[in-house]
Amino acid sequence: MIARPKTCRGMTLLEVLIALGLMVLLVGAMFGFYDISLKSRDLGRRTIDHGELAWRVLHRIGEDIRSTNGFVPTLGPGIQGYRQQITLQNVVLPDKDVFYPRPIEERPLPGQCDVREVRYYLGVDPEEIVDYPDPESATGNVQAPKTLGVVRRELKTFRQTGPATGQPEKYDVDVLSDKIRYLRFRYFDGVEWVDVWQPQGGGMGNSLPQAVEITVGFDPVPPEDPTKIDIDKTDQTISLPETYNPERYSLVVRLNQADTFFGSRLMRATRRAFSGSSDSSSGPSGGLSSGGSGGFGSSGSKSGGF
Repeated sequence: MIARPKTCRGMTLLEVLIALGLMVLLVGAMFGFYDISLKSRDLGRRTIDHGELAWRVLHRIGEDIRSTNGFVPTLGPGIQGYRQQITLQNVVLPDKDVFYPRPIEERPLPGQCDVREVRYYLGVDPEEIVDYPDPESATGNVQAPKTLGVVRRELKTFRQTGPATGQPEKYDVDVLSDKIRYLRFRYFDGVEWVDVWQPQGGGMGNSLPQAVEITVGFDPVPPEDPTKIDIDKTDQTISLPETYNPERYSLVVRLNQADTFFGSRLMRATRRAFSGSSDSSSGPSGGLSSGGSGGFGSSGSKSGGF
């Protein structure tokens, strides 16, 4: 008896379709997991980069605030500031290279200035108008000059008394970061936080705040015009903390050289008493007005801080 060879049965069309469907699901799940992993890595790297950048900028500003002198003759109070700008009168030690002993035949190093005026603010381009989100606006956005980043301006005042000698003042301007588009300062007088620090009567001794809070962020906000600030009303209004925002970072700098007897608080209380009880009892008045192009950032919500 002759045995017939066994024939192999092929796959039906239904089986082929099921196999292809399973392969598509497997490949889709694999690429989906890969895409989620890449996005998580990019988000983590972006968060770390933003934190490191904000930390460097905050500590650079904090170092200058810590070296502020209470009062420099002919220059006025050591700190004068608004919500998006601060001006500091610093007294710093020269570099250590100046103190190294050198041979007589070697040319000495040039002298270094130890008194400086430092200003931090948000630079803007008044010629380029962009849209900023504004929930309070009817259209949902507002047009304002484009912010360029945090700017540090330094004037060496020891060799430049421009108003007294008529010499032109030379500034060293440096953009610390073009990615940071939000900057805010708050000032603590020992009892209250305020948005404006403008001590009156320059030579009245130590007029430094007890602490300064610095907030930087990466979300751009429309700049405000500092010329429209009502200093009297803003000085009498308590500055409220911002709501949490993961795009913003804060640092509070304690000024050890501030008056331990809270002289700045007494000066503010005296100003408030002489300004009239009607103004002091009127409540919060929102002393900052927006929409200008004076080169300063706007208010925002609270940072996740250091």
